[in-house]
Amino acid sequence: MGQYYKFINKTKDKESEIALPFNFGMPWAKSLEYDSEEELRKKFDYVIEHNQWDEADHVQAVGDYGATYDYPEER
Repeated sequence: MGQYYKFINKTKDKESEIALPFNFGMPWAKSLEYDSEEELRKKFDYVIEHNQWDEADHVQAVGDYGATYDYPEER
């Protein structure tokens, strides 16, 4: 069983509350630890775009048990 993750814009100190199509319209994501880097980036891109956040902002996914993911950098 995976963690639940909320997306937080650390730059603006704001939590995302938008409905996510990849989690049945809930504002949090589940089990990001199983996503590929590409899948994770797509989810972050969706959250950033639909919150109208700046791509340069520090956006982080924070899990129930303390795991965190930062917006993945392109390689």
